[in-house]
Amino acid sequence: MIRLAHVDPDAFEIPDGMVAVGFLDAGAVLAYDADRRPHRVEDGLATPLDPADVNTGLAQAVEEAASRLWPEGWSYAMAEAFGINRRSLQRDRLARNGLHPAILQELGALSCHDDAEGIGRLAHALAWYADRCSDRDHPADRLDDAEQGALNALAGLRRVRGGRVTKPDGDTDK
Repeated sequence: MIRLAHVDPDAFEIPDGMVAVGFLDAGAVLAYDADRRPHRVEDGLATPLDPADVNTGLAQAVEEAASRLWPEGWSYAMAEAFGINRRSLQRDRLARNGLHPAILQELGALSCHDDAEGIGRLAHALAWYADRCSDRDHPADRLDDAEQGALNALAGLRRVRGGRVTKPDGDTDK
């Protein structure tokens, strides 16, 4: 069984150059090396795993983590948020090819919080903004524009929600 989650580097020793994405049965860490090969990590020691076996369990783990972020339907939202092809999220493709360790790591990290659904909504909205409202070429630059857009939206929400709003006739709304 695989559970995608944040792996605290202060609590688990992960070999240099490896990306920890979650946990295997009995609390061992699932991590990938630079060549995207999966490993079981216990007490800082990495043992290679069969990629086919890991990918088979990965489909369920991705579905569980993504469903916490996007409970009303995750494949479309995840594909848009992470900028990946939606077909790569089909169960048979996940079982055959897996996903890039960076995607697995972030999916696990974002989905393990109590506010996972809210984080999922924000991630999807920010990615939407970056992809549709920025005219910059590089995806990282587009995310900078989305960050500024989010700050502008928050400033507006603070102004409106920070106090009573007065109607033109003098009545107030909360």
